[in-house]
Amino acid sequence: MQGSTLLIVLLAVLVGGGLFYFNYYRAKKRRELFAGFAAQQGWSYVPTNDSLAGQWGGTPFQTGDNWRVKNVLSGPFNGRPMVAFDYSYDTHTTDGKGRRQTTTHRYGVVVMQLPGALPHLEVTHEGIFGGAVANAFGFRDIQFESEQFNRAFRVKADDERFGHAVVTPRMMELLLARGEIGWRVEGNSLVGWDKGNQDPAEVMNRLALLQQVLENVPPYVWRDYAGVDPRAQQPPSGPRYP
Repeated sequence: MQGSTLLIVLLAVLVGGGLFYFNYYRAKKRRELFAGFAAQQGWSYVPTNDSLAGQWGGTPFQTGDNWRVKNVLSGPFNGRPMVAFDYSYDTHTTDGKGRRQTTTHRYGVVVMQLPGALPHLEVTHEGIFGGAVANAFGFRDIQFESEQFNRAFRVKADDERFGHAVVTPRMMELLLARGEIGWRVEGNSLVGWDKGNQDPAEVMNRLALLQQVLENVPPYVWRDYAGVDPRAQQPPSGPRYP
């Protein structure tokens, strides 16, 4: 009996050690991948910078605990300062027997600096229940003339007039064609995110989408809401994010 118990313990140690090494090796290869990618792009790379977790609010930030920011890329994208990183946090549940279970939520995040600060605006995909059910519970989003767009996206803004000014027919066309991630205007940041860790190709695609979103904001919006004219400005020459 003691021999069987010892065998079980040894097997558990071997399995645990194997999983630890596998996770360590996978994280190491991921760091090497992003370090090489950053060098190719002329960007900076740091393995971790948890302080970034507190810089923005809203999804996926400011919820759960054990906030972690890894594989941080920063530098200019088409002349506009940006930062991209893996973000994760933990939530906890307890069953009827008092056993605690921890779930780790992972996201890929890209952030681009805007020419000036704008009011809050968030564009996300409709949830599984769709807008009608959400609206019935009081979570109303802005409605647009395009029913196809209304079915596909939820748009929330502190100022509904600002929401309509930004989400023009041209912007709707862009997002229906390739609005694969959620994004939010937060001060002078354009924040994009999606579930799961991102790879270098996704980083580039998501930054390109944010760039297109930025370019589709009408010039009068920048003048009226941010007091700047991006057409008369030179893009910032270097990164301002940590």
